[in-house]
Amino acid sequence: MELILFGGAEIGQGQVRAELKLIEKEIKRIRPKQVLHVPFARIIASEKEWSGDWFKKYMHIPGITYLNAAKKSDIARARSPLIFVSGGSQHVNLIKKVRASRRLLSLIKKADYYIGESAGSMFTGEYFRSGGADGPRRILPGLGILKKTFIIPHYTERKLQTVLKECMNQTKAKIGIGIDCVTAIELDTSTFPKKYSTFGLGKVKIIKSKQ
Repeated sequence: MELILFGGAEIGQGQVRAELKLIEKEIKRIRPKQVLHVPFARIIASEKEWSGDWFKKYMHIPGITYLNAAKKSDIARARSPLIFVSGGSQHVNLIKKVRASRRLLSLIKKADYYIGESAGSMFTGEYFRSGGADGPRRILPGLGILKKTFIIPHYTERKLQTVLKECMNQTKAKIGIGIDCVTAIELDTSTFPKKYSTFGLGKVKIIKSKQ
């Protein structure tokens, strides 16, 4: 599986539009027949770029069928789609909604391409750190696509360097990935961590545990 994991965007700094452009570019490169959007981490958008039918507004990609995982009929129509899991602070809702649909979970786990943004990136690790909207922050189970891995977006912007190391220690993760905003790491699950690439405006930090 190819993963393209973005570190999110800070509100009010012009970063959302920049990140959307990078996401659009990656989808155009891959040229899937379908994109299945998993939107459950962002129930209410606090910024206009993510509100309404933002995918059709900002993703100018003709010939691709857009499917929304919030609609059971769209999940049923999906046939090997590119998976896009958008970010947001409703992490518990994201987990519950995905695990409540056996077919959706299967589509994600068997996808050839997965693009994650902020929470959608964290979700691919074996565990991840819940958002403040879910109450006190805690460690939650992720998809486990990247085994023994813990991922933190908004890495340097929110000064989460120490947090990543603490989460790694708590979960016994072997690899930590810190991703800056408007930045992505691209990897193949069969060759990571030996091979990967990064792009965008910031940096990606890979930490390997000494345990």
